[in-house]
Amino acid sequence: MEILEAKDVTYYYPETDKPAIKNINLKINEGEFVLIVGPSGCGKSTLLRLFNRTVPDFYGGKIKGQVFIKNKLIKDMKKEDIVKNIGMVFQHPEKQIVLENVEREIAFGLENLNMDYNSMRRNVAEVMSLLGIENIKERGTSEISGGEKQRVAIASVLAMRPEVIMFDEPISQLDPIGAEDVLNSIKKLNRDFGITVILVEQRLDKCFDMADRIIFMDKGEIVGEGSPHRIPPFIDKNYFLPNISYIFKNAGYKELPVNVKEGRHLIKDRVFNEIESISSPEGEVLIEVKKLSFEYEKGKKVLRDINFNLKKGEVLAVMGENGAGKSTLFKIIAGVIDRYKGNIYINGKDISKLNIEERIKKVGYLSQNPNDYFGRDTVFDEVSYTLKNIGEYDKKRVNDVIKSMNLTEVEDKNPRDLSGGEKQRVAIACTIVSNPEILILDEPTRGMDGAQKENLGSIIEKMKSDGKTIVIITHDADFAGDYSDRTMLLFNGEIIAQGLSSDILFDSTYYSPLISRVFKGKARVIKSKDAALLLKVVK
Repeated sequence: MEILEAKDVTYYYPETDKPAIKNINLKINEGEFVLIVGPSGCGKSTLLRLFNRTVPDFYGGKIKGQVFIKNKLIKDMKKEDIVKNIGMVFQHPEKQIVLENVEREIAFGLENLNMDYNSMRRNVAEVMSLLGIENIKERGTSEISGGEKQRVAIASVLAMRPEVIMFDEPISQLDPIGAEDVLNSIKKLNRDFGITVILVEQRLDKCFDMADRIIFMDKGEIVGEGSPHRIPPFIDKNYFLPNISYIFKNAGYKELPVNVKEGRHLIKDRVFNEIESISSPEGEVLIEVKKLSFEYEKGKKVLRDINFNLKKGEVLAVMGENGAGKSTLFKIIAGVIDRYKGNIYINGKDISKLNIEERIKKVGYLSQNPNDYFGRDTVFDEVSYTLKNIGEYDKKRVNDVIKSMNLTEVEDKNPRDLSGGEKQRVAIACTIVSNPEILILDEPTRGMDGAQKENLGSIIEKMKSDGKTIVIITHDADFAGDYSDRTMLLFNGEIIAQGLSSDILFDSTYYSPLISRVFKGKARVIKSKDAALLLKVVK
């Protein structure tokens, strides 16, 4: 039975003459698990918004065509009935959380539906247990990590028990273990409870094989559909496929694996030469951190006795569980937080002695939430703002950075009107335009498709060749493997491992690139391009 349908739908956001989605014809069956994939800004999130009527009711704009829920025209339905049928977890949990306490936030939707108290308690307890967040139920929503906020947002929707749940990049901020837990919970809801699931996600390696059906979108249109093992032959871009599939396709394989198990099966009888070992850059020490400790509340240490060095021209990946202290550590180095114990030196000078202008020129910092950067009316003005602040405005430099981040087509738009991936690229442009010696990127690939990740990787490699030092705080082990020299693993406020990425990532259980798991026991591989070369050699 069809539960959702879009018929000949075209939609324009306000004050635009280019449709966000066009000629959409789509039917979703009851109990189906549908994955929607495509490049950043192609209309995936807008497509979801059709089915909870936030377009055009909330966003405004013009819409043509018809949308149905259980064969009823959505425009004729009461909002309460739409909410009971359709739940949505948004791309940015900050936009979805409204209350100050975690448990109350999860109960908020139930209160609005006038659910009785005992049923409400049961629903809240069950979803907290399902998502593993019972331990934070008494905490404030402003005090928890980005990944924890993501799970709270998911729990608040699950608690209302809608028949359809739409997820807009629900694991974008989660560490590998947390992401697996959330996806397993989503799969369980679909498989064991019959809930219809529509998922938009860029981390395709983690969810591609979960779907019954995959919808491929590009430039606002549905360009094809298939299943994990029946992908139309013209679907060959890296933003349509899991990284594993894309690597094997580039190596000339006809049969494409969609997970580690299938990849290992394809190469089980093959023998490979070892990849040449990689050494750390030989540059001078640029950052030195000694016995750094920090606590937000007295007696609750977030960082414990942190010691490490960073060399000029080095790319460091920082990984670890949500709430481990990764962002806090590098906010301190960037000067965002100034209460700490210990010493931090840049070029041998204690950072406490640097003024604000000196810090901006030395350290560029990209926060986890791109919306933190936006206060200007256009992308161009936003990217220009930092240079104007330090008295170094250069129109050519602004244009060059906008072009390098593939933002030229949206430079006159308000950054708040862009897609999640586009916003992230604007935030990165704002960070790199001042040409800092040290660049700290906190979850830079959040919301990015495969092509944009490659583009960002090329920018990082160029900056490295220019002698810049780059820190990538990330849950994306594949990106870390492709572009970092060294990796630091942080848990519970302590560094538990640091060294060459080729050693740390390959030997890790949960923080290894998926291609490393495919080659485990055969070759020490962490880079996608090395894997593709090895696969071509054995063909």
